[in-house]
Amino acid sequence: MKKYKLILFFIVFVSIILIINDLSYNQYEYHGKQIHEGGFYLGKILSSSKKNFDKIKNIEFKNLEKFITQNRLSKNGNRFVIYTLRTEKKIQSIIAIPVTDCPKLNLYPKMVCNYFPKQDVIGLSYNGHMINRDQAWEILDNKLLKENKKIFNAPFEVLWYGPTETVDSTEWITGIYYPIR
Repeated sequence: MKKYKLILFFIVFVSIILIINDLSYNQYEYHGKQIHEGGFYLGKILSSSKKNFDKIKNIEFKNLEKFITQNRLSKNGNRFVIYTLRTEKKIQSIIAIPVTDCPKLNLYPKMVCNYFPKQDVIGLSYNGHMINRDQAWEILDNKLLKENKKIFNAPFEVLWYGPTETVDSTEWITGIYYPIR
């Protein structure tokens, strides 16, 4: 009898933890078709393993912030990442911070100051840790197929509210986007 009570308790306990985790940790909201306004950005071209991407990205964002301050540039929006390649093992991207313009600058290697075009996108936002972004991309992939939309430019994500604003990852908000035709 004790054995069955212990097993039942364990099953109920694990179920409650899974339900709470599922309801409170990551929440996804599909926004459908939108217009991304575009603009100038200062960025850094990165190539890393998927495992190390977030660590390297955070270091390089700090370096970009420092460069912006040193060169007296004006920030003009939220940090974002343009994905030029995403596989199970590797990520190639441009991490970027919007700026008001791209004056003549002495850029370090792999740095770019460029214009991101105004474009139609489909988008999804999610709350939660960035390590769980794959599930958000899967949801957006399914919406792309369901709506029969064609991608015409590199996908990107905007870090609306993240680790630079709070250490509580349950409050982080990230938008992910596919440019469409």
